[in-house]
Amino acid sequence: MEKQSNGHKICEALSDPTRTKILQYLLEKYPEARTISDIEKILPKSVSATTISFHLKKLREAGLITTNGHKKGFRASRKAVKIGFNGNGFHLAEE
Repeated sequence: MEKQSNGHKICEALSDPTRTKILQYLLEKYPEARTISDIEKILPKSVSATTISFHLKKLREAGLITTNGHKKGFRASRKAVKIGFNGNGFHLAEE
């Protein structure tokens, strides 16, 4: 059985402009992993590594990104994100 996405976690993760910027960057770099230092460089304003870690945690909890440890970096879970909504809830589709 396919794991169901948690629509509330996805909405929460994508509700913050910094998180959407991080996800967009990781989607552009897919399948390569990027470190917190790499991510820090693309953000429009100075954001601490601790804050970036918080945002990455929210994206991971939503199933949008993965990691094999902070030192190895973070990557988008899939090449593209397409989110659909119907009577059965939210669905992530791979393109």
